[in-house]
Amino acid sequence: MKIIFGTCISGNGHQTQAIAVKQYLEKQGINVIYNLVGKPYKNNIPKYFTDEFNIKQHHSFDFVFGKDGRVVLWKTILKGIFKLPRLILSFINICKVIKKEKPDAIFNFYEPLVGLTSIFFPNIKYVSFGHQYAMESAIYPDVKGYPIQKMFLGIINSVTSIKSKIVALSYYEFKDDTMIVSPPILRQESYVVSDKIEDFVLVYLMNEDMLPQLIDQAHLNPGIKIECFSKITRKHDVPSNLKLFNLDGSLFQQRMKVCKAVVCSGGFETASESILQKKPLLMIPMPNHYEQHSNVHDAKINGFAEWCSVIDLSKIPKRQIGNDDWFNRIDEVINKVL
Repeated sequence: MKIIFGTCISGNGHQTQAIAVKQYLEKQGINVIYNLVGKPYKNNIPKYFTDEFNIKQHHSFDFVFGKDGRVVLWKTILKGIFKLPRLILSFINICKVIKKEKPDAIFNFYEPLVGLTSIFFPNIKYVSFGHQYAMESAIYPDVKGYPIQKMFLGIINSVTSIKSKIVALSYYEFKDDTMIVSPPILRQESYVVSDKIEDFVLVYLMNEDMLPQLIDQAHLNPGIKIECFSKITRKHDVPSNLKLFNLDGSLFQQRMKVCKAVVCSGGFETASESILQKKPLLMIPMPNHYEQHSNVHDAKINGFAEWCSVIDLSKIPKRQIGNDDWFNRIDEVINKVL
């Protein structure tokens, strides 16, 4: 069986899901021949991801962030308009790859251009993975406001899953006949639990521009040791109780297992790993980012996390309830997809 992946590189979650599904496929003796990846801002695809796949890059959509980490919607739209000729060329090149390789299936991790190709290849099976699809289920908690972002989310959900079997990832099980509801798809190493606990808080920030908040908190809390992972592109003056690391999937997982608590942006994947590892979790959604605000509300309502609008280490909860029965059913769901 020949399978091609398509992966969105905005944030860390889709990359992690792609790696995890590749691991499950390899256990079945199935190889992924290519991963079609949209070029991210500053072309900084993490090495832990590029080491896993035979990658073909293309221009794709991405968000524009302000200095405070806020999504600047008008700049995001304007950038997409300016990139339109390159996006069209990228789409043509993706179609050429698919036509040449003739895969049996395409697994899409929320990459819009790859989703659109399903219109032209009706004989290829498409499977679309993403927690964003769960947001359109009636069971999902509603977050007030964000009308334009909600509209765009609906459009991207549709574009990425045209003619696809949808696999909707969720912290908990629910019923919806329009999709396969799945536990978070995590790398196999994530399920290994350590008996050791070290005295530090692990932090993952999706955007480097949120670092000044963390640096201020480190100054205010000199007794708390902090290890932060982010896409570090410039030098930062940090206090002695704060260590900065560029994104490293393997090292991050090692430190996740032994940390005493986790602080992360409002993304889905790191929160899921924290729940699996039963780490007290504080989530900080990026400003003006509907998807992240939905994630943190969903996690809080179901008892998995606390959240606040700015980083405040005093808000870290004391415990994590976890959801072992649901999270450990991932093999069952992947087998259902295959």
